[in-house]
Amino acid sequence: MNLVFIGTSTFAVPALEKCASGPHKVLAVVTQPDRPAGRGLELKPSPVKEAAAARGIHLYQPEDINEYEFMRELRALGPDVIVVVAYGQKLSNEILEMPRWYCVNIHPSLLPKYRGAAPVARAILNGERTTGVCILKVTEKMDAGDILGVARYEVPPDATTPEVEEALSAMGADLLVEVLANIGNQAVIELRQNERDASYAKKFEKGDGRIDWMKPSGKVHNFIRALQPFPGAFTFFRGERLAVWKARAQRTPRSPLRPGSISGLGKDYLRVACGEGEIDILELQPENKPRMSAADFINGRQPKPTEQFGGPAAPPPPAVQSPPTTIPKRPEPPPAEPPK
Repeated sequence: MNLVFIGTSTFAVPALEKCASGPHKVLAVVTQPDRPAGRGLELKPSPVKEAAAARGIHLYQPEDINEYEFMRELRALGPDVIVVVAYGQKLSNEILEMPRWYCVNIHPSLLPKYRGAAPVARAILNGERTTGVCILKVTEKMDAGDILGVARYEVPPDATTPEVEEALSAMGADLLVEVLANIGNQAVIELRQNERDASYAKKFEKGDGRIDWMKPSGKVHNFIRALQPFPGAFTFFRGERLAVWKARAQRTPRSPLRPGSISGLGKDYLRVACGEGEIDILELQPENKPRMSAADFINGRQPKPTEQFGGPAAPPPPAVQSPPTTIPKRPEPPPAEPPK
């Protein structure tokens, strides 16, 4: 079959590699334009662009994929199937109707649960032990098309969002190969989603990462795992913001200390009381500093038991103002007497 591949992020690369190395012909790859990145804000190509260039596949980078002139070029390719993986723009109905067979997407959740932009992170945040990946028809409504293939994945108890996404990326690429074979053999089965079971995985905002120590240790642990790499879980210590990158939950009896208090110090961990249970912080990062182990943080900052995490950043000291200088007023001269 003749394919057009549309994708941008690292998550899409294994699927492109499978398509390009299989029996199908990748007519072209569509990806986002190069974007500024890093401290120098130099233009950086997408991972999909780099993978396509390495294989010499014809590449498009439209600013707007739904622009009329570009859609004319896309239609002229005459694809049998369009594969869309982590692209970053919504496709118009004109594009969805272009392929001979299907426009398909790889989505990292067990649909209809966790439709939307952050399915893996939301699944981890909610403590899901099983997630998976689906191949589905792309429709006008986001992630609501018929399912063409499903694979399940058992989430390791300490896995972070990037780790689970990497596993699902490889799993989704293998599943895509199976679905494309079924499409070519006209043996694909379409399963309609049950709208009553649908849920939406909203993306996180920059300020969503503050740790709530009042929650049970298991939920705090899931929070730290889920919010990587963005926006990242954080707390405050001695008025300084700290990112927390790695932790483990301790299902100990409820500590008598206030949630957020240091309840113990080990060789390689800081133990913090939660609403229920405790959390061992294993790796963290002070603001504007590199990531470090808990052992290095303990050696450098010398935290003490019962000290508190989670308080607000220390406000700046009030400016010292001198009392205003009072200048005495000069007495006004008496009015002159009128001439006689």
